[in-house]
Amino acid sequence: MPTHLPLDPPPIRLMTRLLSELQTTILAHAMRLFDGDLDRVTIFALITRDTYGFEQEGQPPPTGISAHSLAMSLSRPYETVRRHVHALVDAGWCTRGDSGVHASPAELARPELVAFSTLMHDAAVRFVADLAYAGVPMPEVGSARPYHHSAGVQAAIDMMLAVIDSNRRVHGDWLELVVFSTIYCANSRLLNRDQALSRLYADGRNAPPPDLRPPVRTSAVARALGLPEATVRRRVASLCGDGRVERLGKKLVVSEVWLNRPESIATSTQSFAIVRLLLARLGANGFPLEDPSRAYLARRPEVLAFD
Repeated sequence: MPTHLPLDPPPIRLMTRLLSELQTTILAHAMRLFDGDLDRVTIFALITRDTYGFEQEGQPPPTGISAHSLAMSLSRPYETVRRHVHALVDAGWCTRGDSGVHASPAELARPELVAFSTLMHDAAVRFVADLAYAGVPMPEVGSARPYHHSAGVQAAIDMMLAVIDSNRRVHGDWLELVVFSTIYCANSRLLNRDQALSRLYADGRNAPPPDLRPPVRTSAVARALGLPEATVRRRVASLCGDGRVERLGKKLVVSEVWLNRPESIATSTQSFAIVRLLLARLGANGFPLEDPSRAYLARRPEVLAFD
C-alpha cells in the first residue's frame, strides 16, 4: 500500500477527477434508461435511494417521499418535479404510497435495473479503491454492521447528489455540470490510472502538463452520454464562454485556471468534506474500507472510451 497522503491540503483535485469518473460511468448508462432526461434520472435516483435494501431482515418497507420534499432536496421547481413524478408513476417505475412515491420493487428486480444497480455499486467501490490506491487515508470507524450491497448503491447515489448540490453555485445548469464533468473525466484518464501521477497532482498545487490531460471532442462527449451532439454543443459553448473549458483546436480540456479560482477550490473542498462523511457512513455500514476491492459485486467497471 502507498504511504498515506496528508489531508492538509486535502487531495481535492484527485477526488474531483475520481468523482467525475464515477458520475460519467453511472450517467452514461442512466441517461439511456431515461432517454437522455437528466431531471428524470436525478429524481428517480433520489426516490430509489431508500428503496434499495428494504427487503433486508428487520427493515421496514419504503415509506415514500413527496414531490414537495423532492423539489426542496433538489432545489428544482415543484411543478417540474411533480411532472416527472407523474411520468415515473405512469411508466411503472415508481409507486404511490401513503407518504409519497417510492421505486417499484418489481421494477428494481428487472434484469436491466439489477445490472444498473450493480454498476452503480461497483463504480462506487472503484471510487473508494482508487482513493485508497493513491494513498488517501480512509476514515476510522468503530463497530460496523454486516455489509449489504444496498449501502454501496446508496453511497453512489449520495455522492452523485452531493456533487450536484455542492456545484450548484459554480454550475447553475445541471446538464452543463454533467458535460463539464464528462470532459474532465476524459482529460483525467492518464492521471487516474497512474499511482505516482495521482499523488503528484492530488491537491491542485501542481498543474499537470498538457500531455497528461488528453483533450476530447464534443462528439465523443455526446456519444458517451447518449445525448444529441447539438445539445452538448450548446452546453460546451456556455462552458467555453465563461472559461470553464478551453478549446484546443477541435477538442476540449477543462481549464486549470478555472479549477484554481477561489470559488472552485471552495466547492471542491466542500465536496471533499461531504465525501469523507459518506465514506465514514459506508464504513459503519460494513464496507471494507481497509480493502475496498473485496466489495465488488461483479467486477471493476471499465473506464469509458472517448476515442
